[in-house]
Amino acid sequence: MLLKKRLPEQVDQTVAIRRAVVSDAKGIIYCMQSVMDEKIYLVGEYYMFTERGEQERLRNPDDITLVAEDGGKIVGVATLQRGSHKKNRHTGLLGIAITSGYRHQGIGTRLISEILKIATDMGIEKVNLEVFSTNTNAIEAYKKLGFFIEGVKKGQFRIGSLDVDDVLMTRYSRSNN
Repeated sequence: MLLKKRLPEQVDQTVAIRRAVVSDAKGIIYCMQSVMDEKIYLVGEYYMFTERGEQERLRNPDDITLVAEDGGKIVGVATLQRGSHKKNRHTGLLGIAITSGYRHQGIGTRLISEILKIATDMGIEKVNLEVFSTNTNAIEAYKKLGFFIEGVKKGQFRIGSLDVDDVLMTRYSRSNN
């Protein structure tokens, strides 16, 4: 189950990248659910937050959420959840979702680049993410942004009849790691 061949990246400058606000909750839920409905990019199949729950998550100062907005419609979401314990507050877990029709335009790269800047300003030194091994386009994009493969959980997921590895990727903001 390989994903479609990556098209030449076109940077879409008409899509605004900005920090999410509580009034974005409904749009974030719609964006996330639309990607989950495809059943090939994200682990979950149903977005777990209600609108109120999403609003509360957006108020958490340790969570960063950026949105990509096109004409008032949220077409992409990037989140970074800071480690919640004293021993892992220097780390963050990155998640991203871009709706169909908006991929391969540089929007994901813009979202991640911006979230990495904010993370560095917050003192987050290590950013982790997980990606399906079948999502080769995303893996290559993450590598271009400085992520490297830190580990692989073999056969961690089953998508349809295919066993899919969970690829663990990391990016350090400090040069000594």
